[in-house]
Amino acid sequence: MKLVHEDEHGAYLGVNAEFLQEFVRKESNPNFEVYDSQDGHRRFIAVKSSRVPDDQDLAEGRYGIDFNRAKPELREALRYGAELPHALENMKWLASTAFAATTKKEYDRKSSAWENFYSYVWGSTPKTIWVAPHSGSVARVPDDILPYPKTAIDAFTAGIAASCAFHHRNKALKRLVIYIHSSSFLGTLLELGGFGIIDEEKLAAVATKIEAKYHERAQILADEHKQYFFLTATKWLEHIKNKTGTLNPNEFDHTSTAARRRVELIVKELKLYGQKIKEFTPEEFREAIHSLNKIEVPVISSNYIFPASHVGKILRISEKIRQGLLHSALNIECSKLYLAREPELMTDMILDIKNALFD
Repeated sequence: MKLVHEDEHGAYLGVNAEFLQEFVRKESNPNFEVYDSQDGHRRFIAVKSSRVPDDQDLAEGRYGIDFNRAKPELREALRYGAELPHALENMKWLASTAFAATTKKEYDRKSSAWENFYSYVWGSTPKTIWVAPHSGSVARVPDDILPYPKTAIDAFTAGIAASCAFHHRNKALKRLVIYIHSSSFLGTLLELGGFGIIDEEKLAAVATKIEAKYHERAQILADEHKQYFFLTATKWLEHIKNKTGTLNPNEFDHTSTAARRRVELIVKELKLYGQKIKEFTPEEFREAIHSLNKIEVPVISSNYIFPASHVGKILRISEKIRQGLLHSALNIECSKLYLAREPELMTDMILDIKNALFD
């Protein structure tokens, strides 16, 4: 049974009565909610607002904030706001900056929301904190810049984060934060990112252990996983080709860094499955995608597509550890399809990973 309510796109709507038998609400505002377990050892944080910077309702206090990015300085936020909506095509902003603003008042309100969010992450008391930083709905109208806005939702991540918080009842001995994300790309079911603070050999050893335990169980939805990628990748490749005239990342102009990043990710994911792209033609992509039919889905990887080391730097996680405000942190990217269809499997694997790394 799911412990949260989510819409048809997988966006977080709130917790249910069963979850509230174990957890109490600490805060609820238009941008995020925080719940603590009655034993004080576990925390669940789910974002309700959009991660897209110009998808917001300022009158209602609902802001477009990416809570997995660094709070900008005023000048940076104002420049970001001035360049919207075309800034959404530039990875300079998307990869590093939490929000945009058009006035100092707007900047101050968004800064306050960002700082309030992280006041529930950093701290000195032992606690396991499960965070779904991109689980809010996206209401932005589709356009040529962001043609598929609902794909910006990290779908069904709040449900898994809540499930992990609910079912993992070990006493917290240190302060740990685990971020849960989801991906439409053709990766593994789970990818571990160590934020640049977790030993890579340890991550790889845990990935090998989880792969052996869950490989057979994970193949049940393997064909659907590949079909989901086929539909998603084909849609994006067609859009990018129509808009830019090419699928070769080296031929994109300097403003199309988001398109370049998306194509590069698709190429890297195909390589994980043994399919190499050389000419970047639509026909080559179609042939590579169709060749996936008989390949098994690898269950878990570490630091392959989303290592999170960049995010670790911009959030200053190492600094927080030195200050005694955190012991460690882990980033987990999950298959959207498996989050929606196999939540128990995903919960089991994530809790095994948490235990292997930190308990």
